[in-house]
Amino acid sequence: MPLQKLTKEEIIYKSITVFRQKGYYRTNMSDLARYCGLTKGAFYHHFPSKEAVMRHCLQMTSDWFKEHIFSIGYNKDIDDQQKLIALLDIYYKTFTKEEGGCFFANTILETMQVEDTFRDISKDFFKAWEQSLEAIFTTKYPQTISKDKSIQVITQIEGAIILMLLNQDSSYLDRAIQESKKLY
Repeated sequence: MPLQKLTKEEIIYKSITVFRQKGYYRTNMSDLARYCGLTKGAFYHHFPSKEAVMRHCLQMTSDWFKEHIFSIGYNKDIDDQQKLIALLDIYYKTFTKEEGGCFFANTILETMQVEDTFRDISKDFFKAWEQSLEAIFTTKYPQTISKDKSIQVITQIEGAIILMLLNQDSSYLDRAIQESKKLY
């Protein structure tokens, strides 16, 4: 592959694919550089370590979810039940579009028993997801019930993603999405 000139953002975007496919510990800087069409030295010019690349990848992913998905929960132009349906339909498309399931859940499962390097950014992602759902449920239910329903949606979806990957069958996620829609 010929060497390429890429922006830092393009490198991060491409690196997400590598981390999703190989995981954090099985990925090395050579893998990332090769996938981006860069020399290892050129890659180090942009990022001092694999940890720094991963942090940027997680942050970019979190920002994308906040802007394109979680923001639906706060949209005043959509009925709350329709917000929930829209969110859940986008989750389904997002988690079935690319192999690997949830980037954050995978990273947590892989790294948390060894180190807590990515705990803060992962907690921020899941908190933003929970708050988006709470914004929908609080118009119909008291805050404690809204919080419980929000957590229930997240745990149903994340559990279904694991089973979907294990069995190579998206019907697990489809059922979790359908059950989550009934919570409103």
